Amino acid sequence: MVRVDKSIGILTNPNAFKQRGDQQMEYYAHYDEKRNEKQLLKEHLDSVAILSMCQVPPCVNFDDIDNLMMKDIVYWMGYFHDIGKYSDYFQDYLIKNKNSKFKNHAHISACCNYNFLKNNLNQNNLENNSFKMLIFLSYLSDRFHHTSLRTKNLFDRDMWKELKKLEEHFYNKGQDVFHDLGIEEEIDFEHFLSWFDIKSLENNKKDMEYIPLMLNNRMISDTRWYFLLIYMFSILIDVDKLDSAYISPHKVKEISSDNVTKYLKSIRGENGKIDLIDKREKARIEMLGTINSLEDEDIKNIKFFILTAPTGIGKTLSSLQCALKLQERIQEVEEYTPRIITAIPFINIIEQNVGEYEKALANQAKIVVHHRLADFSSRIASYEETAIDKALLETESWDGDVILTTFVQLFHSLFTGHNKPLKKINKLAGSIVILDEVQAIPEDYMPLIGATLQMISKYYGTRFILMSATQPKLLEFGDMLLSENNIVMENSARKELLPNNEKYFEGLDRTKFIPMLDRRINTEEFIEMFFEKWEESKSAVIVVNTISRSIEIYRKLKDELEQREYDTHIYYLSTNIIPKKRRDVIAEVKGMLDGNEPVILVSTQTIEAGVNLDFDMGFRDFAPLDSLIQTAGRINREGEKGENFPVYIVQLEKDNHYIYNLSHRQSTLDLLKGKEEIPEKEYRELIDQYYNLALKRDISDKSRFIWDEGIMKLDFDALDEFKLIDNIGEVFDVFVEMDEYASELANAYEALLKYENQFEYDLVPVLGDDYKDVKGELGVFQRKAIIRTIMTKMNDYIIQIRVTKLIKNKPIEFKARGDVDSSLFWIPLNQKDQYYDEETGFIDESGKGFII
Repeated sequence: MVRVDKSIGILTNPNAFKQRGDQQMEYYAHYDEKRNEKQLLKEHLDSVAILSMCQVPPCVNFDDIDNLMMKDIVYWMGYFHDIGKYSDYFQDYLIKNKNSKFKNHAHISACCNYNFLKNNLNQNNLENNSFKMLIFLSYLSDRFHHTSLRTKNLFDRDMWKELKKLEEHFYNKGQDVFHDLGIEEEIDFEHFLSWFDIKSLENNKKDMEYIPLMLNNRMISDTRWYFLLIYMFSILIDVDKLDSAYISPHKVKEISSDNVTKYLKSIRGENGKIDLIDKREKARIEMLGTINSLEDEDIKNIKFFILTAPTGIGKTLSSLQCALKLQERIQEVEEYTPRIITAIPFINIIEQNVGEYEKALANQAKIVVHHRLADFSSRIASYEETAIDKALLETESWDGDVILTTFVQLFHSLFTGHNKPLKKINKLAGSIVILDEVQAIPEDYMPLIGATLQMISKYYGTRFILMSATQPKLLEFGDMLLSENNIVMENSARKELLPNNEKYFEGLDRTKFIPMLDRRINTEEFIEMFFEKWEESKSAVIVVNTISRSIEIYRKLKDELEQREYDTHIYYLSTNIIPKKRRDVIAEVKGMLDGNEPVILVSTQTIEAGVNLDFDMGFRDFAPLDSLIQTAGRINREGEKGENFPVYIVQLEKDNHYIYNLSHRQSTLDLLKGKEEIPEKEYRELIDQYYNLALKRDISDKSRFIWDEGIMKLDFDALDEFKLIDNIGEVFDVFVEMDEYASELANAYEALLKYENQFEYDLVPVLGDDYKDVKGELGVFQRKAIIRTIMTKMNDYIIQIRVTKLIKNKPIEFKARGDVDSSLFWIPLNQKDQYYDEETGFIDESGKGFII
């Protein structure tokens, strides 16, 4: 029986709120007569309530708001979130398409939830302020579950008038709703009507209208309110959308960590020298030993695992196996199975990791890949038979056993009030999150992100594995911000997965830095210096800071090679060429390197992380130390070529000034000053000094503003200032219609955007035989999912350009192609040569349109 009289308990009888007796009419939550899709409202409310409660793992609590209370709160949020749909205004809108301003259901539903919780929530062991905030945040979650979270301008006179109209309406039809809900045996009718009491809410200014003001004035100041609000909101909108699509949330499976061992044994000797394999195996066994040595109390208390190891040591699969082993231990100790989430800064690394994960997990896990370019349909379909519209929902919800995503997806979902990105945040709760290449987080955001991860570990029970060859003291940055706010973290121990990782660095002699920073040089001087250092039999990578410089060096170096009659192949790589071409370049260069053929690659920072290429020597335009070390990771990568292969560091005019912060550049200059050569074994000490200097620079204004204004005050407008990628608002996607397949994709895209009632376009040429029956009437989600699938394939032909900065050679708006509304720009197939060079990409003589 459900307890509702002055206390709330977990449902012991999930069928308690089922209909009893006869019913004169049916009430729907969703209704599509053409597609014969009808969902009864009472069933939707029941389902969302129960599923929401089941989503809360046992590790979630917010101090005096314990786990049991969290389950109760999200249950009732789910139960009340759509109760306003019982109004005739909404039912007429849904079934008869009859519009009315009173059809809006979310706010009256939120008021019912608030009234119910205010009068029934068991306040035992709950402080009064906690009680008030908890039910207020629950109200916000229900009220905005179709839009975005906000705390500004919540209440006005017209709003109260509209609510009172609905209050009167529900008083008049209360018996019908009461009967349809089937709760006559649980509560009396008068108690039910009190849920719709708007007058008492309007008079309750102290606990309703004043709370946003008190938050803004820091009279209410507690970090947990932000993390509680986005967590509750995330559960509600996630479960609501899945249930509306008739999708049951995926139950996370435990996967044996032995899978990784078996996979590594199967490939031993295929890809690597014996010495390297032995080093990787030794490191992997040491990491697993760290997990195996943990006591049960350690499993409960340690939330951060630090993995500092050099490139080439096999961190990808070792960290996955450690996560699987940790998953086993958590299941034993805490009796739930955490999902594994791997977040990576660069999309190209994700695509490499996906292949490794799929092979190692041997189809035993449902792997969800979520990033801007991900083809979600093929990934889900390979695991189980799933309709494309449902596959999209599952992907955006991170509804799987193992998730691979980007830093942008993760962090932009943590610092926002927007509905769509917040949908997946509840999946962090209780999960094991692997953050790869953490040094890629901009220093300005390290205090904010470091502090946020610690709050998530505390309230959500999330574990983190932080991986890097150049560990950037992310948590120490976070400690500074927490300390400034008088926040003391308890039970947040940190553990090194490789306790003696120094030994893996000390023996390294693969590369050496050769700083040549006594003066700035131009392109011609660089070309001259290159030929002084380079030998025709050697492979070389040149990494510069701007696209303009990279194109200039590539062209002049190519000409010089021809004039000197060298047969050496030279390639170009940057974000200025379409992704399809980038993959081809990397594959061709890798093939030549694997065959010990000399090759030269001119690149921007695109090459720095995740691209598994192994050159004989490197030339790097001056950059902060962590970037220099990333470039060195592309030289003599496996250590089998010999010792101390050179990485020459130069200054190409003032290019680094346009890209990197002055303090970062100065710290690096100070550390490299006066040194003719720096062997690899000293890199680690250098990077440690570099980040210690960064810590002394104190908390950045960006981190402090978003924390103080956004998180502490629940100001979601302030959170919009968070931008992991600078100046992204200036950048537009440009579709390069490079070939006939690109034209087919664009035609299909236009046909889907133009669709109204009947879809007749043949999708087989672009998507394959699985789409031969996609004809006729398309559902909203089905159409959206197919557009998304087409876009993932179009992304192979998309480059990003600062279009507004261009005066000449400005691409055409995509709308000119077929008169469809789209944010894309377009380079037509028959005008390709005017805008796009096959080797170096977009043509911009001014250089102002390039991203870097």
